[in-house]
Amino acid sequence: MGSWPDDQIMLHVAGRSRVALIGHTAVSADNLARLAERTGDVSALDTALADMAGSCHVIADLGGRQRVQGTASGVRRVFHAELDGHVVAADRADVLGWLIGAELNRRAVALSLLDPMCPHPLDDVPMWQGVTALPADRFLLVEASGRASAIRWWRPPDPVLPLREGARRLATALSDAVRCRLPGTETASCDLSGGLDSMAVTFLAARGQSKLIAYTACALDPADDDLLWADRAIVELPGVVHDVLPRDQLPLPYDGIAGADDTLDEPSAGVIDRAKLLTGYRRMAAHGSQVHLTGHGGDEVLVGAPSHLHTMLRTHPLRAVDMFRGFRARTRWPLLPSMVTALRAQPYSSWLSSSGVRLAGGNSRLRLIDLEWDVPPTLPPWVTPDAHALIRESFAAIAGTAAPLASTRGRHTDLSAIRGRARLVRSLGQLVAPSGTAVAAPFLDDRVIEACQSVRPHERANPWRHKPLIREAMRGIVPARLQARNGKVDRSADEEAGIRANRGHLLVLCEGSHLADLGFVDTGQLRAALRYSTSPDRLHEPLQQTVACELWLRASMGADAPPAVHP
Repeated sequence: MGSWPDDQIMLHVAGRSRVALIGHTAVSADNLARLAERTGDVSALDTALADMAGSCHVIADLGGRQRVQGTASGVRRVFHAELDGHVVAADRADVLGWLIGAELNRRAVALSLLDPMCPHPLDDVPMWQGVTALPADRFLLVEASGRASAIRWWRPPDPVLPLREGARRLATALSDAVRCRLPGTETASCDLSGGLDSMAVTFLAARGQSKLIAYTACALDPADDDLLWADRAIVELPGVVHDVLPRDQLPLPYDGIAGADDTLDEPSAGVIDRAKLLTGYRRMAAHGSQVHLTGHGGDEVLVGAPSHLHTMLRTHPLRAVDMFRGFRARTRWPLLPSMVTALRAQPYSSWLSSSGVRLAGGNSRLRLIDLEWDVPPTLPPWVTPDAHALIRESFAAIAGTAAPLASTRGRHTDLSAIRGRARLVRSLGQLVAPSGTAVAAPFLDDRVIEACQSVRPHERANPWRHKPLIREAMRGIVPARLQARNGKVDRSADEEAGIRANRGHLLVLCEGSHLADLGFVDTGQLRAALRYSTSPDRLHEPLQQTVACELWLRASMGADAPPAVHP
């Protein structure tokens, strides 16, 4: 059961067989009926759904067996728990937690303080005891007997395609992903930041029949040229309305946190930008937008990780050395340590174990994280020994058994980055749901991810060219002169201004802190760190995770009613 717009649920019922698709999909009612009628077993749906465009949950009951699955990226998740001897599944962990009367999972709270994120598989620990998160690449199978198991349904394709062929696949997949969000939508909106990713989505959306609003939010940094490139794009998009949030109306990071009571099912660092996000989505809702298309996920699917060099040095050493020179020129890696890191054959479980040991190493940015299995997490100085001990125990519990998301270091890093972005997009959808405008991230659709992952890493992760895959895919769709942009300024000026303007509100969070009550945070050290700093420790960065966790605890703890979930 649930509450969805009529155009986001498709159901086929024939006798005792049922198949439902919930979300955005290009599958028609007739196609769904044929699919259900020729498939007598839920395990056989893998082949039937392999080419389905869009992003949706799949729920099937065939032959007395039930299947529940989300998407490969994790934008759509599945959680399950046991209630009175029966398996219950949901797309939100907090709903299940409330339903079974679960207690807070202290270990998960401690893990959410890691900066910048918790590594796989610890990132799948729900915030509630008794609730299990289904891995994104698995579906929940419930037998007629009631026994439940997790079955793998998705694997990334082999990266064997040349850039041009992969770009053709990407163009088709991304076009389908955008198109399937628009039927029945009178007004849609999209981000137009002037970057290659949002530009691609905007030009594809402009091909549809819906009225389209392109939204650009200016940054504080006077060097930010988003509006310049967005204006150049609008000239090529007759009929598209351009809504610009001026620089002097821009909400800052941490604005409005004093009254934040957003209902999320896990802490999300994106909440520090809640005022800016809500402003944008409310503006789009005022225009009548039913769905807002974003470029989220573009960076993660289009650009391969430098850690692909680890495999490439063994299979194509000359090519790897050339790419190593390019990455090193761009990132200023120290020569000898970077070579050692790239060549070292370290199993993932060993890397994870050593990361757990190094947690107290501070927030140093000198480590060669681009060449490791993933970004090694760190803990800020205000995290107490009690929280530190829980986190160490969590790492130790999976030492020697944890398997990576893929067999090679580069592919694991790519998939981890995709899942991390999907987690942020999922929380964003929950955050802005009250506005009435739904979030859509076409780059994180399964077929789009597969198209990108099928391209040979040395052509996708090219240090000499900026996002060559999307440039090639959008040839003839986005004008060539608009693809000349090679980068964007960061948002550090916005964050600095936000911390300075809201330091008083941040200090208030230290009073009666739930994290302090749990024994996880030393509020004295936290108060001392509540200021923007350009020093090497950069304590304002892990502050995001701590504030997100504190706000989540305040909104979630002690609730007697079910979570206020919006359709």
